Amino acid sequence: MSRAFILLILLLSQAAAQSVLTRALDIRTLPYERSLEKLPVDLTATVGFVESGGTVFVQDDSAGTHLHFKPPRNDLRVGDRVQVKGITMAGLYLPGVEVVELQILGHESPPAAVSAAYDDLASGRFHYQRVVIEGLGRTLTPLDENRSLLRLAMGSRVIEVRVDAPLDAAPSLIDARLRITALAAGGINDRRQLVFPYLRVTDWSDAALTQSTAAPDSLPVISVAALLRFGAADEPHHRARIRGTVLAAFTDGRVFLRDVTPPPPRETPKDEPPKPPQSPSVAIRLTSPVDLTPGHLVEITGFPVMTGFSASLADSLVLSTEPADAPTAELVSLKEFQNGSHDADLVQLAAPAILNDFFRTSDGYELRLTSGGTSIRAFLLQNTAPSLQLGSVCQLTGICLVESATSDKGFRSEPDRASLLLRSSADIRTLSTAPFWNARRLVFAIALLGGLVLLTLILLTLQRRQITRLESKIAHQATLDERQRIAREFHDTLEQELTGLSLRLDAASSRPLEEKARTLLETSRSLVSRIQSEARNLVSDLRETGHATTLTKALQLLASRAPEGIAITLDLHPIGPIPPPVTHHLRMIAQEAITNALKHAHPTHITLHLSATPSLLTLRITDDGQGFDPTAQTHGQPGHFGCIGIRERARKAGSEVRWESEVGKGTAVCVELPLGK
Repeated sequence: MSRAFILLILLLSQAAAQSVLTRALDIRTLPYERSLEKLPVDLTATVGFVESGGTVFVQDDSAGTHLHFKPPRNDLRVGDRVQVKGITMAGLYLPGVEVVELQILGHESPPAAVSAAYDDLASGRFHYQRVVIEGLGRTLTPLDENRSLLRLAMGSRVIEVRVDAPLDAAPSLIDARLRITALAAGGINDRRQLVFPYLRVTDWSDAALTQSTAAPDSLPVISVAALLRFGAADEPHHRARIRGTVLAAFTDGRVFLRDVTPPPPRETPKDEPPKPPQSPSVAIRLTSPVDLTPGHLVEITGFPVMTGFSASLADSLVLSTEPADAPTAELVSLKEFQNGSHDADLVQLAAPAILNDFFRTSDGYELRLTSGGTSIRAFLLQNTAPSLQLGSVCQLTGICLVESATSDKGFRSEPDRASLLLRSSADIRTLSTAPFWNARRLVFAIALLGGLVLLTLILLTLQRRQITRLESKIAHQATLDERQRIAREFHDTLEQELTGLSLRLDAASSRPLEEKARTLLETSRSLVSRIQSEARNLVSDLRETGHATTLTKALQLLASRAPEGIAITLDLHPIGPIPPPVTHHLRMIAQEAITNALKHAHPTHITLHLSATPSLLTLRITDDGQGFDPTAQTHGQPGHFGCIGIRERARKAGSEVRWESEVGKGTAVCVELPLGK
């Protein structure tokens, strides 16, 4: 089953449910969403333009639309009367028709063209319809091998006319008045918007001359000041011919000319201040760049247009050139530079300028300068960066360009902003280089100095920490040496003397003695043995440099040294880290409490309890000994200093200590250390 047959069935089924579109106006005015519904079309119209085998533009009495064929067909000509059956399609800009069946009914004249202005074309009002427009031929260039591009001035606007014919077949169209019959078209973006209009023409027969052109060399030479003055009866303006000295010529086709033709007289009312002289120069845009040298005397013809603040010539041609002396720059003040009196002229600023910054642009480099508190922009059209230092004082020469204009309270237009177009780097003469200590370098130096100060502070802090560590190490070593010296002294003196005393008591107890004397000797011998044991423990503590560094390990070590017959239970819970001096004081308090219990209470069981909350650490030493009265016996007795020592160590550790005891019920020494301070 063929594709055309299927589409016909679809067309007929849709037609049964909805009306068929029979007018071009109904098709082109469909909303975008409706055109996607592939509505049925049955249209009779006349071919107005053939784009290719796949696209044809047709018109009926209501409007125009476009047809699309798959596969393409090449048998259609402008003027063919056709009957089209198909379905709607969205199109790039406005809806069209996807052709299912086409029948040629005959051949007749092309569709009638409607007269249109530029605004009609820019609005899309006559899009894809035949129109008639009038204008002045501006330029004619080849578009490709078999097509040409005519630029046509319609009033103050210029539109492209794309002709499907080679350039060599074109008549003389430049500066001639033309009436052109064409298809209205344009460039469309992805948002279905008309970006710019243009026209499509089948061949040169659709371009009729209504007024022929004059030869360029037959035009009179006029003054630059006479361009675009009131008095011309026809618009747009025809070409003008001027003669002057080349001030500057750039590769993009821009030329600046100083007029050699005297300007027309200028009236100055008596009650007004003297007006600045009119600029004798003009900006020119050539159709194609020409190698011109500043100082050459040239004749140029072009179309007058208004750009910026003064009239200029566009689409210009060089008629003749001859060498002459190099032009001199006008010495101007900043006020004269900005008031428009030297627009497009070669000037030199009388006041020097300071270079603040320069940066790359699409055309070259832009320079930002300041002169007398006034900001100046200068443009250098070259690819290499200028060898300039920021802060340098410069003398500037270049073309004065008034970039924009504004109206004052009356009818007069005043310049709004001016800039300088430099011909080359030679137009910048450095009067003095920037001082070494500019703002950027000063900021860098301050930052570097700040970095050095910060680095010095860091090094001092690290050195101070290292000194603190060394001091701590030296103090630790001195303490260790002193402990070992005391241990040696205890071992070599007190412990040896106690050993000798114990031997003598042993010898004395072996002799026959009275019971009372023997009991005294046994008691003394037992006392000496306890003193020896405590002395050995003291020597061991002094020599153990690798003793436990945590309170838990210190208490475990104390329990391991308990004498035979005494059971020590450890009730130790995890605690956080505490300073070594505090650990030492708490350990010695526990040791003294155990010693006191062994000396005075004669316990059989001792319990060491250690626990902590976020705010309080608790150390409790409990025994089941004889007990005592803590109020009377913990503040010191002759020859007894253990409890006093415990109080002093508790105070140094920042803790509180209390004794809980009753006679015959044992004793508990409780130490409470606040945490989190």
